[in-house]
Amino acid sequence: MTAADDPTVREYQQRAEEYERSPLSVLLRVARVVVWIVYAFALVTGILLTTAFFLHLAGANPDASFVEWVYRSTDRAMRPFRGIFPPQDVGSGSSVLDFSYLVAAIVYFVFALLVDGVHRWLTGKLRRQEREAARARAQADMAAQRSVDWQHADERSAREAAAREYAAQQAAAQQYAIARAAAQEALAQQGPPVAPERREPPASAL
Repeated sequence: MTAADDPTVREYQQRAEEYERSPLSVLLRVARVVVWIVYAFALVTGILLTTAFFLHLAGANPDASFVEWVYRSTDRAMRPFRGIFPPQDVGSGSSVLDFSYLVAAIVYFVFALLVDGVHRWLTGKLRRQEREAARARAQADMAAQRSVDWQHADERSAREAAAREYAAQQAAAQQYAIARAAAQEALAQQGPPVAPERREPPASAL
């Protein structure tokens, strides 16, 4: 019986394949990628909103390319928060204090933290699945190795038994040959058999 035919090896291999091909593992991988994208989007949006808050506060020129890009990028993210706090002019320049940007940035940062927690939970669950699959695969490999070792041990025992049997047969044949040679030598030492002496009948009988 080979290692692949061993019931224990087949059981461990089947368990490892179930872990590796489990739909849960595939869903966890997909969900982790989606959650990571959402986390990156929320984090970048929070950074842009914070930047826009300080640009307004510093009275940055809205016609500058970078400033225009920041304002344009945060326009959609600011729609739910616009008007929460009325903008306040600071000083006599173009500086504007708009706490709506700051509130929006805080909300997006908190959302990013929550999404990061979900991402960490999914990552931990996926790693547990991967560890279970690796453990089952290692158990299958160990069981296969044990099966191969046992098979080799059985074959070695069978060869040793056959060698002992052959040696016993050779010894018996050698002893038979020695006994036969001894018997022949004993017969040769006795010499040819002696014929009995024949007596002539007396003359009166003629």
